[in-house]
Amino acid sequence: MQKRRIYALTGLPPEVVAVAFAKCSRSPESFDKIAAELNADKSRKFHEKWVVGYGHSSVAEHAVLSLAIENVSILATKVLEDNRLASYTEKSTRYQAFDKEHYYKPEILTKSKFAGVYEETADFIMDTYTKLFPLMTKFLKKKYPAAQEIELKNIACDNLRYLLPTAALTNLGMTVNARSLEWGIVKLLTHPLREMQEIGEEIKEAALKITPTLIKYTKFNEYLDETRKELEKESGTLSIKGTKNKIGVSLVEFDADAEDKFVAVLLYKFSKYPYKQLKEKVKSMKKEEKEKIIDEALKRLDKFDRPLREFEHIYFTFDILMDYGAFRDVQRHRMCTQTNQEFTVEHGYSVPKEINEAGFIEGFIACMEKAKKAYFEIAKEHPKEAQYIIPLAYNKRLLITMNLRELFHFIKLRSGKMGHISYRKIAWEMYGLVKEKFPVLAKYMECDKQ
Repeated sequence: MQKRRIYALTGLPPEVVAVAFAKCSRSPESFDKIAAELNADKSRKFHEKWVVGYGHSSVAEHAVLSLAIENVSILATKVLEDNRLASYTEKSTRYQAFDKEHYYKPEILTKSKFAGVYEETADFIMDTYTKLFPLMTKFLKKKYPAAQEIELKNIACDNLRYLLPTAALTNLGMTVNARSLEWGIVKLLTHPLREMQEIGEEIKEAALKITPTLIKYTKFNEYLDETRKELEKESGTLSIKGTKNKIGVSLVEFDADAEDKFVAVLLYKFSKYPYKQLKEKVKSMKKEEKEKIIDEALKRLDKFDRPLREFEHIYFTFDILMDYGAFRDVQRHRMCTQTNQEFTVEHGYSVPKEINEAGFIEGFIACMEKAKKAYFEIAKEHPKEAQYIIPLAYNKRLLITMNLRELFHFIKLRSGKMGHISYRKIAWEMYGLVKEKFPVLAKYMECDKQ
């Protein structure tokens, strides 16, 4: 019997690693021996034949890249992060101060009649942000006399981030495999905003130095472009009366028989019966019998445990209207299915409680109104670029579908007292809506309302 071996392949280019792993399906040799026989040229030829020629794209998942993306707009980070199978870490608006020298200026605006209104508005907002920083810190020092300087700075950032326009420049670290990156680049190259197209081109250029074969055929995608344009046109013809802009969460779709379905899938794994028969059996069970099975699946969950994978069969869809700052955190739950609307000023804005308490509400509202006026002026001709001038305080819609496993994670993480109040409220509302309809499922959800 051969000895078990588990080891890391280190010091190899990503494309070589991808080939080494791919070859194991047909080669009896060990991974390190396969890798030793490879070089960049052999790997390139392999990928040209099998990944590009025959479409065996899963091979590209073994080529992993870590990309440093600097000085891109906050708006751009949300486009970049709209890729499910990747990892991101972003410069935080809650812990770092921003300044007026660093915000994105779309060339289409700076070379147009809107250059003045765009830059004047952005400068006004950023000047207000900078001016209020020491004043907010002074107020917080009186309110929290025992707090350390770093804590006061963080709380000041947390309040004043609502002023930041999405044009503010930030940094993002991205780790992604070549297969996911390929589609991510295609989406960027096809995006209607020039900044996204340029970022796509620059990411491709940087990635080609590491994976010269796996992403070299990425290009503008006609399907994405034409489909977007036609759906935008169709949406523009709609006229719906009575639309509401109430901040918060609506549970718009869900498994009506979620508890029966959950019991059936829990039993399915350990039985030999088809799902349909199991579900019929579950329907005939007494309420107490169903609850006992659900309790057995949930009652042992500890602090660091993850719910069973069977939880993923149960789905909920929420329509959320929240400030853009909260959206930045909610969107990070990329395993969920998300559809977010373009940013606009039409849904109003949120005001941090301490902005009011400190007496800065007048200056805050002045920024919001100035941004609103500039947005409508620019949006007449450049609706997409007009998004850059909108502060994070303004509200945005997101449709998000998550399974029960994701919901457990989301509510536990986002309701925690260390989180921001704007997304804590979202977690609280989600919990309340689910508990109202499915109290047995909600029984073991961790929702921190303190």
